[in-house]
Amino acid sequence: MTSSRPRPLRFRPQRARKSARSSTSISVSDVTTSAIRARLYDGRTSGALDATLAIAASGHFASLTIHTAGTDTSVPFTAVHVGERVGETHRILQLPDGGSLEVIDDAAFDAALEAAGLRTAEAPIRRLESRWRYALVAVVTTLLGSAGFLKFGVPALAARAVRFVPPSVDSFIATDTLRVLDRTTFHPTTLTTARQAQLRGIFTGIAAGVSGSDTHFRLEFRDGGSIGANALALPSGIVVLTDELEQLAKNDDELRGVLAHEVGHLVNRHAMRMLVQASATTLLIVGVFGDVSGVSSLAAVAPTVLVTAAYSRDFEREADAF
Repeated sequence: MTSSRPRPLRFRPQRARKSARSSTSISVSDVTTSAIRARLYDGRTSGALDATLAIAASGHFASLTIHTAGTDTSVPFTAVHVGERVGETHRILQLPDGGSLEVIDDAAFDAALEAAGLRTAEAPIRRLESRWRYALVAVVTTLLGSAGFLKFGVPALAARAVRFVPPSVDSFIATDTLRVLDRTTFHPTTLTTARQAQLRGIFTGIAAGVSGSDTHFRLEFRDGGSIGANALALPSGIVVLTDELEQLAKNDDELRGVLAHEVGHLVNRHAMRMLVQASATTLLIVGVFGDVSGVSSLAAVAPTVLVTAAYSRDFEREADAF
């Protein structure tokens, strides 16, 4: 019967040379490490051989010696690709002929690399990971960076992202938001038809003063229900004035100021910018890739955001300046 046991790898000794495959830098001292447990795969069969390996270093030359079942094979270390350790998984060494070694005793292998003066690309990173001060600095830096991004980066990206959002999306979100609010919060207005016409005349005069805008402004009246005296600027040019606010105002000049303020929000697209800021995923997709396909998902959160969230002070200043 023939044995299916994998044949040991055999290599011809080579002079040390710089190799693109090697993931280590060599600055070696004269040393031969003790045997380190490993498993050898020949790259042709799925079976594995129990093996031990050792590192020998002298001058500027280092070699890896593999021992299996009484057979020793020596490989120049520059011809070996040393894989990185990921968590607690074993390190894999890729050999020149396509075989590989799975290091069982990783701690002993790392110590052998250190003793031989061999440095892997991951060594500095692992040293940083093992020191809690560096980890603490990394955590604090990440938190500060995230806070800075939320405060300054998100609004800046939102302003850019909104430029990619077509008016049809504004219209879709505004219509859907008003429909949801009519079903859950608002009630039909009790203002007389004459009073509505009077206020619409004031609103039309304000909107007529907007230049360079394709927005079609529209004034809607509702009983505010649970939100009471309020005015809302919805994307696409809709302003909702509640009966409670109309009754609270002392005169039409106060209402004119409120309506002008809401038109200022519309001209600067503050509602859409606030919605985009509320959705970090959509912000990244639209701001980085210019893909507006995900913006319609904002309609699901639009009623809550537009009713409960307050505009930033910058937005309020821009609206006041209108």
